[in-house]
Amino acid sequence: MMSQSATPECTRRMSPGVILAILAWCGCGLMFLLLWLEFRLRVLHPASLLFITLLLLTLLAPLVSAGLHLWRRIRRRAGRIGWTLVSFVPLALCAIWGAYAYDRGNRRVIPHNLPMKLINVAAASVEEAHLVYLYPHRIETPRLVMFYRDGLPDPQADAAAMDQHVARMEQLTDLRLRSKIFYVRGPLFDDRHVAFLGLAYGSGQGRAEYVDLHELAHAVIGQHAQIDSDPPTLLSEGWAESQSVSAESLAHRALSQRRYIADWCSKWGQVPADEKEKLHQTMVDADGFERMIQLAVDHGGNIPSWLDALTQPFWYHHDKGIVYPIGGAFSSYVIRRFGAGRFVQLYFATKPGAFDRECRQILGEDIQTIENDFWQEQERLAGQK
Repeated sequence: MMSQSATPECTRRMSPGVILAILAWCGCGLMFLLLWLEFRLRVLHPASLLFITLLLLTLLAPLVSAGLHLWRRIRRRAGRIGWTLVSFVPLALCAIWGAYAYDRGNRRVIPHNLPMKLINVAAASVEEAHLVYLYPHRIETPRLVMFYRDGLPDPQADAAAMDQHVARMEQLTDLRLRSKIFYVRGPLFDDRHVAFLGLAYGSGQGRAEYVDLHELAHAVIGQHAQIDSDPPTLLSEGWAESQSVSAESLAHRALSQRRYIADWCSKWGQVPADEKEKLHQTMVDADGFERMIQLAVDHGGNIPSWLDALTQPFWYHHDKGIVYPIGGAFSSYVIRRFGAGRFVQLYFATKPGAFDRECRQILGEDIQTIENDFWQEQERLAGQK
């Protein structure tokens, strides 16, 4: 017979530290499983309350464990800190994941890898709860749910105009919304205007404007992204620009960028280092600007192919600078010349290193032929021919 004093270890009551460590790991594991499943299923409006519950479990369990350990030390009943440290590992993993995403966002280089795709689902989960439960006003149209605060002069007219903008893009591309877009009149944070999954963040004051048209264009095409979609910024930002700025304005902007690079290229070698440093501090995208200048210098003052350059690794996910005006004009050109259907094909088919190949297969021409015609058309639109 086994005595009561010899009770097996497995039947003893687990300590609070062990329980909290298990809760932290379960919360973290289930949270990432939820995000991964929603990403794989291409969910546009994720289960926000479930995600927040699992996130809080992951964050609070180690804090409670640390509090209990501190309380034991205060009462001079110092227990083992091992399980408290174990419970902090999921919290540390979440912190590293969040820091990575924040750093990529600040650098405006957004890779299409799994950590960034999961952070999109996580951010959408939190933001949708914020919008649904805390935003003061909303207007629903056939294609949008517009969330807004006090101060808009005519929110009904704005919602109707943006609904028509979305309807026009649906008709242009033959892409029908999978779900209504949650359209927010105001930035996400740090004055960021973005669109991801089923969300679009536009202007916060006055009438709906350029930024609203731009972000809703992202939201429309983004609803049809596959899990492996990875278009270059030339096309992703180019599409949004083409739907929010006139073709003539885009042509002027693209030609202006080409002239700007050519002008600086001719004198770049004579610019003192201190002046270059001052120029860097005033530019939105100093690294990208200098890279294009150097490319032009290396080729006798001309960039041999803007389209090839802007789909190379540095620019592929680079979300600022020259890629906006050139991408906008190029996307507008492709839609006019080849049709919106083939532009959509090119958008979703292109992967890193495959832009020229996809142009040949989908548009039927190599990028140098397309580029020559593209610049000629920009000059015509701008009245230079």
